[in-house]
Amino acid sequence: MKNVVVITTGGTISTKRGPQFSGAVPLLKGDDFLAMLPRGEYNVSFHDFTNLPSSHITPAMSLDLAQRISGMLLGDDVDGVVVTHGTDTLEESTYLCDLVIESPKPVVFTGSMRIATDVGYDGVSNLMGAIRAAAAEQCRDLGVLVAFNDRLFAASAVQKVHSQAVDAFDAPGIGPLGMLTGNTVRVHTRPAQRQFIPCSRLAERVDLIVATQGADDRQLRASIDTNAAGIVIAAFGGGRVPPWWLPTIQEALTRRIPVVVTTRCLQGICYDEYGYVGEYHDLKRLGVLFAQNLSPVKARIKLMVALGSNPHPQELREWFAE
Repeated sequence: MKNVVVITTGGTISTKRGPQFSGAVPLLKGDDFLAMLPRGEYNVSFHDFTNLPSSHITPAMSLDLAQRISGMLLGDDVDGVVVTHGTDTLEESTYLCDLVIESPKPVVFTGSMRIATDVGYDGVSNLMGAIRAAAAEQCRDLGVLVAFNDRLFAASAVQKVHSQAVDAFDAPGIGPLGMLTGNTVRVHTRPAQRQFIPCSRLAERVDLIVATQGADDRQLRASIDTNAAGIVIAAFGGGRVPPWWLPTIQEALTRRIPVVVTTRCLQGICYDEYGYVGEYHDLKRLGVLFAQNLSPVKARIKLMVALGSNPHPQELREWFAE
């Protein structure tokens, strides 16, 4: 019988309403989940990491979680790890863990969109699916996964695409790696991109700035003036910014503040063949890095991890190589 460890962090999957609260709050812990699960299929043990909504989780806490998971995976008596997590920042925690956990054993995040006292609570089905995936041989060497609504996603690709629906997660342009059908775990493809970045600390002061029509450079200027460790820009289309941003981006680079550019679009990479000011080739000539196939929030996490590992500039550039 496979041994799966479930680490609880809070989130909607652990929330319920109570008479002493004005709304639902995280209350359920490991023993509560254990009582909901069917018995005899796997040896499941629970460890409570924290009990917070994921809007309260920080990247430093996610790194601590990743280190906790890595330690557990070293045990011969652990076949896989499941993490219950709030959905708001699940994609950030999963990707950070994917970057810093090297074990081939499955690590599967899950959560729910409905609280435990709602009709149609999806927490138990999602948790059971995640446990099955964490115990499955076919999920080894896939990196960190997300199990949600009977689908499996790669941490590098998954995004929350709906604020309310139970099928809130998808991987735009890529789709799921596999499906959870009854007791069966089916994996039909593997992650296209995986990286391991050894990291024991984060550079947390990394700012994310979204390019918007007509926006001036105040946010860029604030990042420079407050000594940001790095800047991520969610650019227009194939990697374009307002032309008046270019001098400020150049200043950031001159001051050795790495600037990473990704697209604010749900799909696609940074590239174009335009010749006007502010387009992809202008940014490339300045020396920015491009986070291809990463959402802006994941590009920020990657830059935090990469800078936290204190790399040589060339090594940093190689981690963001196109």
